[in-house]
Amino acid sequence: MMKKIVLFLTLFAVAELAFGADEAVEVLSTGQHLSGISNPAAKLFFKARIERAKGEPEQAIQTLATLIAHHAHDERWIAKSEYMSAELYLELGLLDAADVTARQIQQLYVGTDVAKQATALRAKIEKLKNEMESK
Repeated sequence: MMKKIVLFLTLFAVAELAFGADEAVEVLSTGQHLSGISNPAAKLFFKARIERAKGEPEQAIQTLATLIAHHAHDERWIAKSEYMSAELYLELGLLDAADVTARQIQQLYVGTDVAKQATALRAKIEKLKNEMESK
């Protein structure tokens, strides 16, 4: 039962990102789920989110790498994908990779929400590094 709830919430979040909050409810209530998404970058992004929710961070990173390599021109998904990659690196304990990725986001997307999120993520990473050094 808990897995179904988590899956539903994940699908709702994915649909909300793809279509907006109002359309997300409609998409999920009609059973359309993600199959109605035609944008290949969006499909890869949502696939990575689902893999992450299923506890498969390594697979999610590989999916995001595919998105970044093949759809770097798709401005709607590239920054979000790079940020999720940084979060996944952090989840895996790869602090240096997370920090480098977050720093890159800060420089590439100056003044955007994702750059602000990357700044907050870098502060979290710095705190974790300091805690590890003090042990």
